[in-house]
Amino acid sequence: MRDGGKVLMLAAGDDGEADRVAARLTERGAAFFRLDTAAFPAVCTVTAELGPSGWHGTITTPEGVLDLTEVDAVLYRQPRPFDLPADLNTSERRFAQVEARFGLGGLLSSLPARWVPGTPGRVADAEYKPVQLAAAARCGLRPPPTLATNSPDAARSFAASHDGGAVYKAFMHKVVADDGRLRLIYTSRVDPAAVDGRVAVTMHQFQANLAARKRFDVRVVATRHRHAAVAIASDSPQARQDFRSHYDTLTYRPVALPPEVAEGCRRYLRLLKLRLGVFDFCVTDDDQWHFLECGPGAQWAWLEEATGIVMGDLVADALLKDSP
Repeated sequence: MRDGGKVLMLAAGDDGEADRVAARLTERGAAFFRLDTAAFPAVCTVTAELGPSGWHGTITTPEGVLDLTEVDAVLYRQPRPFDLPADLNTSERRFAQVEARFGLGGLLSSLPARWVPGTPGRVADAEYKPVQLAAAARCGLRPPPTLATNSPDAARSFAASHDGGAVYKAFMHKVVADDGRLRLIYTSRVDPAAVDGRVAVTMHQFQANLAARKRFDVRVVATRHRHAAVAIASDSPQARQDFRSHYDTLTYRPVALPPEVAEGCRRYLRLLKLRLGVFDFCVTDDDQWHFLECGPGAQWAWLEEATGIVMGDLVADALLKDSP
């Protein structure tokens, strides 16, 4: 970081991970400016002009004023949608959303700063589950056998071909609206006999079911140089299938990564040009580590609280240090 440089934190006001990173930055005496994109345009004003070296100008919110030329690093933590005026009609709202995204989003993306986990474009690419799985395979991280298809016949055949059966996992949306209520989509077992023509409607992801052989799950917060890992275990059959389904049954403990897994995580981040990743693994009864996914913006604050492992230090290091 330059003298006078700042970290721009793009995060919601109630983002627990951003809170913990802010605390680590404060401990180190690093200056930061926190921006909740939902504040734009109601209480956020942006003014920028193009010069020979790029954009210069300010972002003003009730919390203060940010000089764009002072931004040396950006923490990109699941920015919220822009809060547009309620009196806009549908077409006006759509136009304003797109202009805000490409205007303000493009302005921020152009800043010559160190982005953590990565620039918006790289983070968006890394959110694609097929991209994650292919990258993990190339980096030796052993994802489970996986089928991507909209063929009911292929889905039935895949589910029947694995001794432990198969599971369905959504590619992206983990929450759906059902009769006006929000419903979470958990990883769920697939009965080959129950697979029907609805599979043909869109793409589906099926994986070999590892739950019967699972010892525990692991969530890893990793940068290109450091990592912290927590084992997540449960006796609940539902939580063993998907630990998000029963948080109240989970136990946590620090765990060491095998050297080959740690190196695979570093290779993965370099391959996808990320500075930070939150990896999920399943460890089976033969001590094999199987990659499940890597969410650049996934949660880890509750694990820091449960175990005392200061994961925010890793993120602060990635923001402040000039390592490649």
